[in-house]
Amino acid sequence: MAGKGLFKKIKYYTVSTVVILIIAEIVLSLLNIYPNDYYTNTPNVSQKYDENPSKIAGISGFYEIAYDALGSRSVSEYSKASNKIVAIGGSTTICAVLTQEKTWTAILDKKLGDSYWVGNFARSGNSSNHHLFQFQHILDKPELKDTKIVLMLVGVNDCRGYLISKDMYMNMYELNIKKSAFAHLPNSELPFLRRLTLAKLARQAKQRILFYSQPRRPLDYLETYESTTEPITKLPDLTDGLNHYEKNLKQLIKEAEKRNVSIIFITQPTLWQKNLPEEYKTLLASRAHYNKTPLYTGEALNEIMTIFNQRLLTVCKTHNIPVIDLQLPKNKTIFYDDMHFNESGAEVVAEKVYFFKTKQPYIN
Repeated sequence: MAGKGLFKKIKYYTVSTVVILIIAEIVLSLLNIYPNDYYTNTPNVSQKYDENPSKIAGISGFYEIAYDALGSRSVSEYSKASNKIVAIGGSTTICAVLTQEKTWTAILDKKLGDSYWVGNFARSGNSSNHHLFQFQHILDKPELKDTKIVLMLVGVNDCRGYLISKDMYMNMYELNIKKSAFAHLPNSELPFLRRLTLAKLARQAKQRILFYSQPRRPLDYLETYESTTEPITKLPDLTDGLNHYEKNLKQLIKEAEKRNVSIIFITQPTLWQKNLPEEYKTLLASRAHYNKTPLYTGEALNEIMTIFNQRLLTVCKTHNIPVIDLQLPKNKTIFYDDMHFNESGAEVVAEKVYFFKTKQPYIN
């Protein structure tokens, strides 16, 4: 009898829990907490701080990061612009540690004037694998059908992605690429359980817990790691990675041609160089440890990046596509680490893109 009573209780609580979860899912789905479309970043959200939370040297003062209704990090209104420019790239385009107004895309927006809107749809860590899907789904949004120009600062994540894992870079599943390329996907792209709002909330909570609970290695650990790990000086065989990169670039060019859009590529500058200053060697060790990238010397990385940039230049020359070869000083006036722009660096990038744009009469 006691066993039957316990079974009834378990059955009752199980059914009650399922009913509560179903009701909660129905209510939450009606609230439309998560967008049911392609967005590189969550639309209509913003965060403001009295100072930059990253506390990077040379970057201080009021800090804001915000995304408009399209999920773009922009500083003007797309609905009021007669000329729309979409920027696609990785962390060197999104400029996540710079406040809204000081990103190079925002400075470019202001330089071009009130008739222009520059929408920054970049996403950290993304390579040309991701850019292909972003190009397709961002440009297909009704609000962006009249986009004239797409800016693409590319290469470094293709370079690093190939070094980290050749197989993952070249053979990633389409859904996994899309999940990295967009903060939100249409439910039709997701397995049934992942479409549920409760599942999305649980996944978001898990990501936040993992982010805040992951161990932070002290600087002395990285210095020890650096001193006990011999950096690689010999370049790997880049053939497969370069061919894959070229294939993606050509597909991006085709996507632009289909939409009658002018695509402007930008090569990736970095601080990587021969005789890298001591203060940056630990930074390379940090990237190698956290991102599981092989630890190459600054000289080797510079050669690898130069080869990827050269492949981009060759593709653009072959297909008569405009390209900005962004040659910048390899010092602290431009970068706050080995590849990301500080405030003055973003100003230089914006000025070079603006100058290039104004000198091309065939680009609207």
